[in-house]
Amino acid sequence: MIEYEIESVDQFHKFFRGYRSHDGFGAWFRGQADSEWALLPKAGREDYLLPHNRDLGRFREWLSTALAYETLPDDFLESLALSQHHGLATRLLDWSKNPLVAAFFAVSENSEKNGALYILECPDDFFVPGLDVEELSNYDGVRGYIPRAITGRILNQQALFTVHCPPERGIEVCGSRINNSEPNLRRMVIPASLKGEILDMLNDYGIAENTIYPSLDGLSDAVNRKTKRISQRARNRLGETAHGQANVSVSGLSELS
Repeated sequence: MIEYEIESVDQFHKFFRGYRSHDGFGAWFRGQADSEWALLPKAGREDYLLPHNRDLGRFREWLSTALAYETLPDDFLESLALSQHHGLATRLLDWSKNPLVAAFFAVSENSEKNGALYILECPDDFFVPGLDVEELSNYDGVRGYIPRAITGRILNQQALFTVHCPPERGIEVCGSRINNSEPNLRRMVIPASLKGEILDMLNDYGIAENTIYPSLDGLSDAVNRKTKRISQRARNRLGETAHGQANVSVSGLSELS
């Protein structure tokens, strides 16, 4: 896997000019707030890993209770995608057609950590609607899945998924179908020092909590984030004013002595 480290927001913009999603059949994008996190779905990580497809059993438990909260899709894979977007540990890994959406996830949290943005050439094979639990349990490998816009989150995040079977199965890094001299997976490291600047830029482009999570919760998070930034700037100005006044006072005392 090729890795790049960006040094400025301008370089960040230039980097994406060579990559296009082509409605999910070109480049896929994923952001992670800590560059040291493994590129695995939540159900494949140590804290959630269960052997013998037991993650699918946990999903069935979620499914049996989720009916009380909203009408669920009839399709098994669509329901699995819905549970993923509501935080359940599944074997689905989120990607996006939009690099700016991916960048939001890379910079909106863990401000003290370097983030990472992955660019994946779309998988060779895809799961399609109509898949059942048995077929998913018996599959060995990683396939793509392009969901219908069944929720506002999936629509706004321009969501795509890789489906990992078993959940701890990583994405195989191999030669690109377009250019064999390059790999199918690349990673951009975003320094922690640039996260705030990129987050402000994304907000100017309309990429914020209220668009990523289209709900009152997302709206509240977006307003709260702006409030924190305004408050921080106000504290900085007060600190600079107080520091300046202290310098004036010290200077005046020196003149009197």
